[in-house]
Amino acid sequence: MDLSRLVAVAVLLGALRPLRSHCAGDVKGPHPVVLVPGYGSNLLEAQLTAAYAPPAPGCGARKGNGWFRLWPINQTAMQDPRQVPCFVDQMSLVYDAVADDYGNVAGVVTRVPFFGSTHGLTGLDPLVRELEAAGYRDGESLFAVPYDFRYSVAPRGHPSAAGACNFDDFTRLVERASSLSQGRPVVVVAHSFGCALTYQFLLGRPLAWRRRFVKRVILVASALGGFSEGMNDLAAGTDYGLPNVARPSRVRLARSQQSALWRLPTPTVFGDRPLVVTRNTTYTAHNIAEFFEAVGFPEGVRPYVTRVLPAWEALPAPMVPVTSIIGVGVSTPETFVYGEDGFVGTPEVVYGDGDGDINMVSLVAIEKEWSGVEGQVLKVVRLPGVRHDGFFNVGFALKKVVAEILEAGGTVELHPKIGRVQIDAGPVWKEDRCRVHEDVWFE
Repeated sequence: MDLSRLVAVAVLLGALRPLRSHCAGDVKGPHPVVLVPGYGSNLLEAQLTAAYAPPAPGCGARKGNGWFRLWPINQTAMQDPRQVPCFVDQMSLVYDAVADDYGNVAGVVTRVPFFGSTHGLTGLDPLVRELEAAGYRDGESLFAVPYDFRYSVAPRGHPSAAGACNFDDFTRLVERASSLSQGRPVVVVAHSFGCALTYQFLLGRPLAWRRRFVKRVILVASALGGFSEGMNDLAAGTDYGLPNVARPSRVRLARSQQSALWRLPTPTVFGDRPLVVTRNTTYTAHNIAEFFEAVGFPEGVRPYVTRVLPAWEALPAPMVPVTSIIGVGVSTPETFVYGEDGFVGTPEVVYGDGDGDINMVSLVAIEKEWSGVEGQVLKVVRLPGVRHDGFFNVGFALKKVVAEILEAGGTVELHPKIGRVQIDAGPVWKEDRCRVHEDVWFE
């Protein structure tokens, strides 16, 4: 056999190497893992067509020049204030009241690159490296569901083109990951906003499908009840990390996102807790529609009442094993008190417990709602002092997350007793009906 054939055989044998097992006696290797990232951990690319009407000089310079990185924000936009109006316009969504759905500004086309692969994630590199060190391989036993975080999904009876396409792709990815692993069900690991998407995704699949394809769901820093700062974002806006963004631009960025309404505190979880206080009114999760009117966002009332509230009016158990990992003991905004200047002023912030972003009442909503449900296996892990964005860059937190993934991915079931809760203190080009994107898919 000549040298070239020997090299080819060696490469083939290397490609066919088995995954290391994490459980004694498991000769098949661990169950595949599917990562669903948090809100800002997704790549987003855009291109401008001839239909794009630039809001400021220079914003149309990329017309006809192909795809460019829209998110994360490029350094040019960070340093050049002239690029701020361009980013704000191209990042914003538009709610079409007639179609009852959200879409890009006219002339802006977006895509999420590398669907299915961890190459499409940002900020999760430490977690990916740890899993790869444990034997997982991208596209073989390790996968990801990046998404356009500006969107969400809608309840039955309301269209959500972007969200429905993402869930279709999510379904096919899980099924394919299972197929590549000899039919073993997957371990889904979600963080932050990805937890809310994963939860709604599970509820939208038949129970038999969930039990066939999902071995365990690990929710890291989940906020299935929203969080208080979601209210202030709609009042004051968000700058997405850009310096010196004028208030109208911040407000447009915040209010145009379909997903922003999903981040609001839900009545089911927050009840009558004061969220925003002004001289004349106290706003709770029960009168958010009135809050919209007060901050000058009346156009948000209809999509909030019809597309958001029905999806979060209850928190039914998903009926697949769940591990919830949360940070606790971190000062977290709880109530925003506006003074004489009203909503154009800077509020005084009252703090409570949580992970720095998500309030404790939302972090523990899973435990409260599911711990007594027959057939729902739930494990809760509390990590004192870990912030919302620290699970993948704080050493002991990362090790705990990885340990939970490896344990869930083995062949030994975690805490199989029914209803038990354990508290741990401690690129291929593809075009389909949905979108055009560069991703790692399976054809």
